[in-house]
Amino acid sequence: MGEMVTGKSALQDGTAFIPGGTLIVDQAEKLSLKETLSLLDGAMRHNVQVLLSDSGKRSGTGSALTVLKESGVNTYRWQGGNQTTADIISEPDKGARYSRLAQEFAVSVREGQESVAQISGVREQGVLNGIIREVLKNEGTLGAKEMTVTTLTPVWLDSKSRGVRDYYREGMVMERWDPETRKHDRFLIDRVTASSNMLTLRDKEGERLDLKVSAVDSQWSLFRADKLPVASGERLSVLGKIPETRLKGGESITVLNAEAGQLTVQRPGQKTTQTLAVGAGPFDGIKVGHGWVESPGRSVSETATVFTSLTQRELDNATLNQLAQSGSHIRLYSAQDAARTTEKLARHTAFSVVSEQLKARSGETDLDAAIALQKAGLHTPAEQVIHLSIPLLESEELTFTRPQLLATALETGGGKVPMTEIDATIQAQIKAGSLLNVPVAPGHGNDLLISRQTWDAEKSILTKVLEGKEAVAPLMDSVPGSLMTDLTSGQRASTRMILETTDRFTVVQGYAGVGKTTQLRAVTGAISLLPEATRPRVIGLGPTHRAVGEMQSAGVDAQTTASFLHDTQLLQRNGQTPDFSNTLFLLDESSMVGLADTAKALSLIAAGGGRAVLSGDTDQLQSIAPGQPFRLMQQRSAADVAIMKEIVRQVPELRPAVYSLIDRDVNRALATIEQITPEQVPRKDGAWVPENSVVEFTPAQEETIQKALNKGESVPAGQPTTLYEALVKDYADRTPEAQSQTLIITHLNDDRRVLNSLIHDARRDNGEVGREEVTLPVLVTSNIRDGELRRLSTWTAHKGAVALVDNVYHRIGSVDKENQLITLMDGEGKERLISPREALAEGVTLYREQEITVSQGDKMRFSKSDTERGYVANSVWEVKSVSGDSVTLSDGK
Repeated sequence: MGEMVTGKSALQDGTAFIPGGTLIVDQAEKLSLKETLSLLDGAMRHNVQVLLSDSGKRSGTGSALTVLKESGVNTYRWQGGNQTTADIISEPDKGARYSRLAQEFAVSVREGQESVAQISGVREQGVLNGIIREVLKNEGTLGAKEMTVTTLTPVWLDSKSRGVRDYYREGMVMERWDPETRKHDRFLIDRVTASSNMLTLRDKEGERLDLKVSAVDSQWSLFRADKLPVASGERLSVLGKIPETRLKGGESITVLNAEAGQLTVQRPGQKTTQTLAVGAGPFDGIKVGHGWVESPGRSVSETATVFTSLTQRELDNATLNQLAQSGSHIRLYSAQDAARTTEKLARHTAFSVVSEQLKARSGETDLDAAIALQKAGLHTPAEQVIHLSIPLLESEELTFTRPQLLATALETGGGKVPMTEIDATIQAQIKAGSLLNVPVAPGHGNDLLISRQTWDAEKSILTKVLEGKEAVAPLMDSVPGSLMTDLTSGQRASTRMILETTDRFTVVQGYAGVGKTTQLRAVTGAISLLPEATRPRVIGLGPTHRAVGEMQSAGVDAQTTASFLHDTQLLQRNGQTPDFSNTLFLLDESSMVGLADTAKALSLIAAGGGRAVLSGDTDQLQSIAPGQPFRLMQQRSAADVAIMKEIVRQVPELRPAVYSLIDRDVNRALATIEQITPEQVPRKDGAWVPENSVVEFTPAQEETIQKALNKGESVPAGQPTTLYEALVKDYADRTPEAQSQTLIITHLNDDRRVLNSLIHDARRDNGEVGREEVTLPVLVTSNIRDGELRRLSTWTAHKGAVALVDNVYHRIGSVDKENQLITLMDGEGKERLISPREALAEGVTLYREQEITVSQGDKMRFSKSDTERGYVANSVWEVKSVSGDSVTLSDGK
């Protein structure tokens, strides 16, 4: 029986179908629905048996294999072969993680083992490649002398992207296949003309060729010219066929010698060598790149060791199957702890058929009826602008007036949707119940509206709390008194409530400084006394990584609320029901979680049979997202509430001031603070000392002092003349020990930045920080409230700012009001269009660019978490050294 191996193109021309034969399709999960239809049609016409192999990698458009499986096609599982083994190395700091990977990979290379490093993303591949080459140089595996080689890196274009002008840049290289001479003609892109959509090309002799972008067909290839350092011992990856050699794309070669404009290379396992001529210009460029680091699954081997670093999102079945294709053993370097990484590895993404999704969403069993119902449910233009406007209004207050909704919808629609249509649609939605009408509420001259979705979210929270009354068995019949001897009455009450309650959901109101961390330790300590077989798992959920870190320091296994929602909803979409029947959730800083996320969290916990304690402080920071669910649960729900008011995190003299603030008595609080004299603060010799602990420095006082100075009058020596100067002198004149215990709080970020800069200057002048300074560019979050990104005016106001989209930073370019589109440009000059309507779905964050000047001894605070690099938001690090344009930071751990 004859056998033939061919490519996917054989499906199109029909040569793959041999009547009466068997067709085996490898990696069939990559077939699109259209390709699968062609395959099945050809197989039926030629009586061909088809065997589709699913390697578990990324699926093609439509996930055709899933459609076949759910339609009843026989499925077989291969039980043979050896499973790929994996080692998990946990390292939170990204730099240390890459360094360790590089060191261990270099040892493998030096010992002659078959090994490869794999990581996703071109940028990360370049970073890891540089670290690996540096290690190999230091160990002598790479030669000390380098040659810089001009290389060509393919820019992959399909039939659609080939006709998009944005992919072409001046300085890029294009090649055209000439079927007559059977050679590639090489051209350099000299100019890209936007007005005529024309490319101006020049060949090696300088001859000009004008080419319409629309005329670029499959005979053309596009390359990016780069400079590549190459040394003897280098591993190179061939990126395309190299003329006058036997090398073709996908191969790996080793550089034996690099000098005199030539590279002497050798294929692995072969003795013969080849010589590659290299030059300085793009017309002499060769199609190679460093071969130390590649994307997951690029190479195929049954025996290699794969060194890889994956982010949390990449820990799925598809990526792991790609890694398994490249070797028999995987060394996985992760920012997560080993236990959580192992748990992630056990999960995999399941696909559902589009037709089944339509039936499920519509509630219809017939596909045609489901499609008709979904079409009927599409938003009209008026419904769209109303739908987009409601979150904008809810970011201010959950209820809004009809005129407010009408005005916001007109603005959202850019004036293209008539007011009469919007008004009629609002009235229709009120009748249909999508909008709920509250007739003339006290204090409001207009009827108030609230969205059905918001109403349902609040009702869901109250319902879940009520349904959870007496729904679970208590964790302990009675909390041992020995565990609570050192606790305040509020801490004891909350601990008893958490451990002895039969309710699924309980609430703890804890004001700042009442010792919530101590109370957490008491709860976990009591739970640890339970028999291991019945001991519940305690999981902490926090709105920020800072809150998560504080719970972890108290011995609680914690994650962010967003991460919990994402992971649990993913399991539900895969048809799995999480079992939380023996799990206690501690939801910390609950006042900072919005209405929608709180409703989702409570629903997921209840669905899994779990229990939860929501703790927080209604007087502290509220959520950026709409709603105040924590206050709602305290005031309107059936939940039992424990209140912790005894202040433990404060000196005795100031404790009455905190109680006064809790009681909303600001005057009494200030009077208490005034009794503490400023002389009690340790200060340097000759320091300025404020007259009182409470000092009012008004703009009028500043103006009076400035007028006196302008007239030539003098102020007492050392006396500050501005509020900024008073704050800086009070701080800078304190001893280093007192400074470390001092916190300056401002209401405005602008004030905070000015004071930080002035304090840095004062500490530098006092010799408390290094004299060498470095000015660093920083990104400051614009703190756009939920819904504001839906306004085109928000993007117009932030034109030129930085937007983080899909973990890539872009510059906000032009704003097209006519088409409601924003042009973004990344660091490589690639443009991307985005509409305000999709901004929330894409998870966009806006930043302003600023600069700060730091020296050794300064402290810096991160404003965004990055688990891959090992730091969390609001963590404070000290500058240990300054070198050139970089700084070395330490968190003291």
